Amino acid sequence: MNSTAIGSMFGALLLLAGLLPGGTALAASPAGEVVKLMGRASVISPEGGLRRLDQGGTLNKGDVVVTAAGSFVRMRLSDGGYIVLRPNTRFQIEDYEFADKAEESRSVFNLLKGGFRAVTGLIGQRNKAAVRYRTAVATIGIRGTDLEVIDCADGCPDLGQAPGPGLYFKVHQGGIDVNGKPFDEGQGGYAPPGGEPLQIDFNDPRSPLNSDPTPAASPEDC
Repeated sequence: MNSTAIGSMFGALLLLAGLLPGGTALAASPAGEVVKLMGRASVISPEGGLRRLDQGGTLNKGDVVVTAAGSFVRMRLSDGGYIVLRPNTRFQIEDYEFADKAEESRSVFNLLKGGFRAVTGLIGQRNKAAVRYRTAVATIGIRGTDLEVIDCADGCPDLGQAPGPGLYFKVHQGGIDVNGKPFDEGQGGYAPPGGEPLQIDFNDPRSPLNSDPTPAASPEDC
């Protein structure tokens, strides 16, 4: 076999392995799975495909999870973290990689609408800076955390009340940073559109998180 033929064969093998542009890479590991579903939910893939989400279903980087009215989804991430999505929520797994090395792992989420409660997994325990929750109003960083968030940019009409527009949050355990401002365990907060985050009482009845609480993220705490 001449050198040209050998080169062509080697190139074909690399393409099959997904090591050259145009090759098909091996499927990435799922970011997580649904461990509890109450009601109805669906997933929009990065390519725009829509599928129904069932209990036991897998979730991948780039997926947008959409919950229907009166529906909750509890997902378990591959690093051992948990997230519960409340009704009428659109939540994107924007970037997720759970690697052996802490510096190569990351966990970035985008709350497009609605709310969630989350417990940090191993990615955040090894490298807190690797975990971020983005919203239209603020970016939330963690410090080893059980946090609860709801975005009421539209006033949250589904709650039957009219809270001020903005982002409401509570820290059940650990601590968070909201646009760089720290909030500690047992504190609540509110971030108005275009304004600095403010501390409010954890049990303030004006917070929509207290009128319509989200279940604990970790099933052990339910």
